[in-house]
Amino acid sequence: MTPADTSPAVAARTAELFRQDCQRVWRNADRLFVGLLLIQWPMTVAAALTISPRTWIGAESAVHRHVWAAIVIGGLLTLFPAWLARKQPGAAVTRHVLAAAQVGYSALLIHVFGGRIETHFHVFGSLAFIAFYRDWKVLLTASAIVAADHLLRGMWWPRSVFGMLSPGRWRWMEHALWVTFEDTVLLLSIARAGREAHLLAQRQAELEASKSEVEEQVRVRTAELEAARAAAESASGAKTEFLANMSHEIRTPMTAIVGYAELLDEPALSPAERAEHVRTIRRNGEHLIGVINDILDLSKIEAGRLDIASEQCRVCQVVSDVAALMRVRAKGKNVDLKVEYEFPVPESIRTDPLRLRQILVNLVGNAVKFTERGGVRIVVRTLADDPSRSRIEIAVHDSGIGICPQDLEVLFRPFTQVDNSRTRRFGGAGLGLAISRRLAHMLGGEIVVESAPGSGSVFTLRLPVGDLAGARMIHDPSEALTPVDDQAGAALPTLRGRILLAEDGPDNQRLIAFHLRRAGADVALANNGREALDLAIQAKREGRPFGLVFMDMQMPVMDGYEATRSLRAAGYELPIVALTAHAMADERQRCIEAGCDDYETKPISPFRLLNAAARFLEAARAAA
Repeated sequence: MTPADTSPAVAARTAELFRQDCQRVWRNADRLFVGLLLIQWPMTVAAALTISPRTWIGAESAVHRHVWAAIVIGGLLTLFPAWLARKQPGAAVTRHVLAAAQVGYSALLIHVFGGRIETHFHVFGSLAFIAFYRDWKVLLTASAIVAADHLLRGMWWPRSVFGMLSPGRWRWMEHALWVTFEDTVLLLSIARAGREAHLLAQRQAELEASKSEVEEQVRVRTAELEAARAAAESASGAKTEFLANMSHEIRTPMTAIVGYAELLDEPALSPAERAEHVRTIRRNGEHLIGVINDILDLSKIEAGRLDIASEQCRVCQVVSDVAALMRVRAKGKNVDLKVEYEFPVPESIRTDPLRLRQILVNLVGNAVKFTERGGVRIVVRTLADDPSRSRIEIAVHDSGIGICPQDLEVLFRPFTQVDNSRTRRFGGAGLGLAISRRLAHMLGGEIVVESAPGSGSVFTLRLPVGDLAGARMIHDPSEALTPVDDQAGAALPTLRGRILLAEDGPDNQRLIAFHLRRAGADVALANNGREALDLAIQAKREGRPFGLVFMDMQMPVMDGYEATRSLRAAGYELPIVALTAHAMADERQRCIEAGCDDYETKPISPFRLLNAAARFLEAARAAA
């Protein structure tokens, strides 16, 4: 990392580390010089006592002034700097005072030794020691004191510096050049040491920053992993509960279906009992299909493969149909179910009527299920504060058990229920509300809920209707309610023609063939795709081709996809309709790409089966 690439944080940390390193060096040098001064003081006194202990004037003698200079001046040069180093270690004033004291000792020694040339080396040694500070200012202070000492004493007391009374000018210049030379070397060394110290500080700062970054990444990643682990455990727990509920919801109707199917074999059953058993089987079968459809719908929504239509939809008619469907269930619980309108409301809106009906069935079904006393109201109104952004609102009010505020958020989560206990009072797969809210979002709307324990709940569906300017508004429900075709009561068509049914399941084979033959069709059976391929090609060669092929897509030996592709490759042009238990959005496209003309999902109702057969047989006769 170059200085230009250094971040502000690293630069600031580098400066801090460099400052700390300088402080450490300065304090260590302070201690070094204090120790050196404490050693030099007695040595200087001892030298003075050795060289000139006394001075004689005739018969009288006294302590030589050099001794007093060594004691007094040496004491000042030692004690004051030592006290300052103790009080302000590492301070700039301490460095300068210690440096001045050290070169002062050099001057004192030169004086005590009578200007002998050997003692001048003390100056060079002192300057070298002062370079330990790595501070060029301190070195210049010491050099300035050396220069001033040599200049002044060389002019006034040359013998105390150079050992002679009249030294030549060259002697002073010689000393000056030696000091200048040493200072130059020492200054270069100080600069280099400073650069190296700064580089080390920068590397340390970069390492700390890198370590901090890594630690932060580790912390964040650890937090993410911990959150993921917690989420996975929560999801695993929720899915375990969900699968337990699914097992209950699937096994319960299956138990009734299997049990009542066995009861139908009882010869002593009266016609009324037999009819009631059949109705029980049908009712539980429809409930089982509803549970499976919920699971499939959620899977398709999460995979982004649920198709949403956009067509004109008579809202009041859909609400009336849902109310009629749910009223039987409500009546069985002695719960009153009413529909109220706050007119005017638009006659129709553009949306997906199938998904709107699915949402309302879920909301009203839940309201009836969780209401034991009182009633359920469906209120339809239009919110048109802004005519260009109008919305239709369908609110489902119930007087049921209500919901705690902390449980409102989990209502719309898949694999989660407010009551997941094994002793829960109300059944259900726990997917209806999750699917309903997602469908509402896909329709451009929303579902909101208001509830309190013991006070019932209000689930409100809001859907956009766009600009109502020019739209036909209704003011009475009779204007919007029109007779609806009843699939159950519609006459089943009569079939004329030959049909090939390729189905590997014996039970489904018998059931589908029964409905087709009862409607008048001549039905041939194939147990797998290979048989279907051979029978279809043989019939065409004999001049008696099948008018329609119902092709199960999952069969042994050869599946329906391969059989269909082979038939089309052989030039077979008559209709082929896929029968499949797959209900994903891309399954239809897969069947069409294999060569099928249409696609029907299992379980298939007789009404849909026979109408599809009649349509394609008629088209085949018209083409012939």
